[in-house]
Amino acid sequence: MTSPTFAAIAFSGSLRNGSSNTALVRLAQRIAPPELTIEIIDWVDQLPWMNPDLETDPPEIVLRWWAALRGADALIIGMPEYNATPTALAKNAIDWATRPPSDRAIAGTAVAFLSAAGRSGGKNSQESVTLLLGFMGATVVEEPQVRLSLVGDRIDADGNTDDPLIIDAVAAKLRALVDALTLRAATPGA
Repeated sequence: MTSPTFAAIAFSGSLRNGSSNTALVRLAQRIAPPELTIEIIDWVDQLPWMNPDLETDPPEIVLRWWAALRGADALIIGMPEYNATPTALAKNAIDWATRPPSDRAIAGTAVAFLSAAGRSGGKNSQESVTLLLGFMGATVVEEPQVRLSLVGDRIDADGNTDDPLIIDAVAAKLRALVDALTLRAATPGA
């Protein structure tokens, strides 16, 4: 019997050159299990600031974002944390993902966070967004957590690392994501 295959899109909530969160997304794409393809979306910074006035005639980039979300089984976010909150870039992309209210693009999507952030490892940003996404109809794969602290010197901007802690954490999260997607696919009406 062939295992189902799933499509994920991924983005980094950081614009910083050499971002560890962007590196984690690139690492995830490279080490994804065979059942999971990951397309990195590197244009979320082009989304306009979320404004409900734009929903009646959404800009092309917003329509493109919604189509990418609806065409994916999962969303993987490299989630940095600035001042104990998600970055404005990440929050804006997520806010657009929860629109339009009548047909939320994020609804039914499995979401996984990969964070490399200061001493907290992204704990605060992940927790606040998890609550929001659950309320909007997404399924957040919380465990195992990827909340890495101060890893910038152990992974390069392209996601290359020989640190087994980083590799194992990302691999375990991807496996949990595939397991969640497989369970959902096997559950009638899910």
